Amino acid sequence: MPIDYFSALAFSFSTTIAFAVLLQAPRKTLPISGIIGAVGWVVFLYVRKEMGASSFYANICATLILSLLSELAARIFKQPATVFVIPGIFPIVPGLGMYNGMAQLIENNYEQGINILLTAGLDAAAIALGIMFTGSFFRVLKISSERKRFVQLLGKRKDS
Repeated sequence: MPIDYFSALAFSFSTTIAFAVLLQAPRKTLPISGIIGAVGWVVFLYVRKEMGASSFYANICATLILSLLSELAARIFKQPATVFVIPGIFPIVPGLGMYNGMAQLIENNYEQGINILLTAGLDAAAIALGIMFTGSFFRVLKISSERKRFVQLLGKRKDS
């Protein structure tokens, strides 16, 4: 069954905005947060369904893209990146996997429940890794530019 990417965009956009409102994000950041969440979800669907990758790789790809977009939006809108990242990850959070895994454990299907929970845990780890890698990369860029400015400032003081 082919994926309707337009519907996926629309629903993930509205879901992301709903969570951003729930988390009391600034009003001016809501539309861009919705776009970031929608892009993340569509990337997840594309990598998972069209490319046939596992949910771990689909989650890490989607999170890297939405974290990158969040860091860029943070600089454009002069807001913390978490204002965009946290609502943006809600469409890809493996909540259904956690629920299904716990339901299987309650129904005494231990092997299946543990497998589902492990997959959901790996998906959550992929999300955390994607956010961490992108945040670390931008942090290194910021520190290196600040260091460069500091060295230039020291050079000007020595000349004076």
